Amino acid sequence: MSSDAVMEGLLRPPVEIWSAATAFGIGSVALAAPWALMMPHSLGAVSAAIACGFGIKRSREAFGVYSYQRGLKFTKMTKVAPHLLPVTKEHLYLGEGFEWTQLHTQRKLDTQQKKVEEYVKPSLREIRLAAAGENLRKWTDKKSDSLLRACVRRAIDAGGPANPLASGVDLGGSPILHGVGVQKEVPVKLRQSARSGHLLVMGTTRVGKTRLLELLCTQDIHAGHVTIVIDPKGDAELMLRMQAEARRAGRENSFYLFHLGYPEISARYNGIGSFARITEVATRATNALPSGGNSAAFKEFSWRFTNIVAQAQVALGRIPTYETLLRDVTGIEPLFMDYAHMVFRSRAARGEFTNYQARLEAIQLLVQTKNPKISVEKSISTRSPDLIAMILWIKESRIIDNVLHGLVGAVSYDRSFYEKIIASLGPFLEKLTSGAVGKLISPDYFDPDDTRPIFDWMTVFRQGGIVYAGLDALSDSVVSSAVGNSMLSDLVSVGGRLYKTGLDPHNPDGKLKLPNVCCHFDEVNEIAGPEFVPMVNKLGGSGFKITAYTQSMFDIEAKVGDKAKAGQIMDNFNHLVMLRVRSVATANLLAEQVPQVNVVHLTPMSGVTDTAAQGTGVDFTSRNDDIVTSIKAPMFEASDILELPQGQAFALLEGNRRYKIRIPLADTKGDPFVPQSLKQVAEDMKRRYRTSERWAAETDWLGSQPLGLGAQGLIETDLADVEEDSTAAVAGSQGSALANSAVMGSIMGGNS
Repeated sequence: MSSDAVMEGLLRPPVEIWSAATAFGIGSVALAAPWALMMPHSLGAVSAAIACGFGIKRSREAFGVYSYQRGLKFTKMTKVAPHLLPVTKEHLYLGEGFEWTQLHTQRKLDTQQKKVEEYVKPSLREIRLAAAGENLRKWTDKKSDSLLRACVRRAIDAGGPANPLASGVDLGGSPILHGVGVQKEVPVKLRQSARSGHLLVMGTTRVGKTRLLELLCTQDIHAGHVTIVIDPKGDAELMLRMQAEARRAGRENSFYLFHLGYPEISARYNGIGSFARITEVATRATNALPSGGNSAAFKEFSWRFTNIVAQAQVALGRIPTYETLLRDVTGIEPLFMDYAHMVFRSRAARGEFTNYQARLEAIQLLVQTKNPKISVEKSISTRSPDLIAMILWIKESRIIDNVLHGLVGAVSYDRSFYEKIIASLGPFLEKLTSGAVGKLISPDYFDPDDTRPIFDWMTVFRQGGIVYAGLDALSDSVVSSAVGNSMLSDLVSVGGRLYKTGLDPHNPDGKLKLPNVCCHFDEVNEIAGPEFVPMVNKLGGSGFKITAYTQSMFDIEAKVGDKAKAGQIMDNFNHLVMLRVRSVATANLLAEQVPQVNVVHLTPMSGVTDTAAQGTGVDFTSRNDDIVTSIKAPMFEASDILELPQGQAFALLEGNRRYKIRIPLADTKGDPFVPQSLKQVAEDMKRRYRTSERWAAETDWLGSQPLGLGAQGLIETDLADVEEDSTAAVAGSQGSALANSAVMGSIMGGNS
C-alpha cells in the first residue's frame, strides 16, 4: 500500500496480514526459542523486536485496507450531546467530514468497476452481523443500570469500523460517497465572520434539514447570539431543543415561544405594530393578497385604504393591529369622525377654526331638516347627519390634510362600490383575526387579564433574545404565510434602523453597536415574499446571518412567481449545503460549480502471437500490459447528490471550498432541561403534524415519554416535577426559584 504508487489499490484483499502474521511468528520464535534460529538470547530479543515492529506496520496497513472497505459498505452515524458540541465564537460546526479533493473523486470512480464489487457491497454475513450489533445497541439503550448492558455496549462500540458489530443502520443512498474519506474525518466548520454571506441548505423531505437546523441553532444559543427560528410546519424536536438549550445556557428568561397552533402558551406578536415608515403597515397587511391579473388593481386599492386607516390610527395614538385594521377598513365611519374631530380640535387650540363646533352643529341641523341650501351628494345621502355635516364642513373649511381627505374619499364612496374594492382585503383580515389566533397576532395591549408577553424584534435584539416561531402551516397556510411575511418585513425594517443607528442611537462614542442576529428559516419557500430579497442582499451589514432551508430551487421560484427573482434570491447565498434532492436541476446548482480534475484510468491489455511456423523453437509469445491513462472528470456529479444517504450532504463554503459532511444526531436521551409541560405539547404536535424526521431510530428521543394531554393539559402541569428535574441537572448550583422561573418562562414564552 505505497503512497507513491500510480494507483492506491485499496480494493483488494488485505494481503498485508499474511506478512504481518509471518513477522509475528518469526518474532515469537526469536524471543521464545532463539536457539532454533541459531541466535543467542540477546540477538533473539533484538530480532524479535524488529520482526514485531515490522508486523505492527503491516497490520496497520491491513487494518487500513479493511476499514476503508467496510466504510464503503456501511453508513457511519454518531450521536453527540448538545452540551458537548464544539461551540466557539469564531466558528460554526456543521458536522463531521472532509474536504473533497481529486483523491476522493478517483476513489469514487474506482468503486464503479465490476471486478471490485465484492469489496464495496456488504456480504450477507456482514449484513447479519451489523443487524445483530444494532439490535444489541437498542437493547443497551433501554433504561437500566445493569453492568451487563454497559459491558455489551462497550464491546459493540470497541474497535471502530473494524468491529463486525459496528452500526448497520440503513440510511438509504450510497455509503460509498462518505466512505471514500471517512478515515480522515475532521470537524467541518464555517467561520462566523463568513456567515454574514448567508447559508442556503437544500434537501428533499425527510433527509435531515431540520436536524441540521437543530444543530446550528443550538450552537448559536450557546454562543450568546440573538437566535431567531421561523418554522412554518412546527417541528416538535426543534421546539424542545431550543427550549432545553436556552435553559442550559442560562438564557431561559429571554426565550420567546410563539406558536400559532398553541395560542394558550404562546407569546404574542404584532407584526404590523412596529415600523420605521407608516407605509410599512399597509405593505405588510396586504402583501399576501393575490396580485396577478385583475387582482393587482384591487390589491392597490386595498393598500391605499389600509394606508389611510393606519395613518389615522397612529395619529390618534393607537397601535395598528390586524383586528383594528379590519374594524376600521370595513367600518371606516367611526375612525373618520374621531380623526376629523382630533384635527379640528388641534387646529382650534392653535387659534384656527375656533367656531368649528358651532358651525358643525348648524350644518347638521340643516341636513336633518333637509334644507335646500345644503347640497348633499347621492353617494352619502344615506349616511348619518353628523357624518354628512362633517364632510360638508371639511369641504367648506378647505383644510389641508391628506389623511383627512383620504378618509373623506373613502366614506364618500357608494357602500356597494366600496365593498367591492375591499372584497379581497376584508375576508383576508377576517382569517387573521378569527379565534384564539386573532388575539395572538392582534394583541390587546391594555388587557390586564392576558399575562402572555408581547414581543417585538427591537426588544428581542436588546435583550439578546431567542425566538422560536411555529407558524402551523399544515393547519392554515394562508395565516401562516401572512404572519411569516409580516415577520420578515418587520425584520427588514428593524435591520434598516440598526444599520443607521445601531442598538443605541444615543451612544456617546458614536460607534454603531450591532447585534449578532442568527436567523434560521425552515421551509423558507412558505414565507419568502418581496421582502426576502432585501433581507438577504442588504441585512448582512446590520449584523444579520441568515440560514435558509428549502427542498428545491423550484420551491422558491414557485413562491416568488419569477425565475429571475428566484435566481436573485439564491445568488445572495455565499454558502451552500445540499443534502439529497430529487431534481437534477436542483442538484446541478451545486454540481455545476465544481471543477473537473484529472483521474487515472487503468486499462489491462493482453495478447498472444503464434510463431510456431518460423522454426525458431518458440511456438508463441504472450504479453500482458496495464496501461494507465489520465482523463478529465467532474469532482462529483448531480447523480451523486441524488444518492446521498440521509443526514449527509455536500457543501460549498467560503469561496467554493468543497466538503462532504455527515450531520451528527443530538443525543438528548433523558434531557432534564426539557420541562414536562413542553414534552406534552411536543407529543401532541407529533400526533397532529407527524413532522419529526425519523430517518434513524435515535431521533425519537421522546419515544419513551407517555402521550401528553395537548396544549390544554399544559396549563395544569405539575411544576414540582419539572423543578425536581431541573434542580438535579444543575446539581444544586441553581435554586428552586430559578427552576420555577425557567418553567414559567417556557410556559409564557419569556419575559417582555
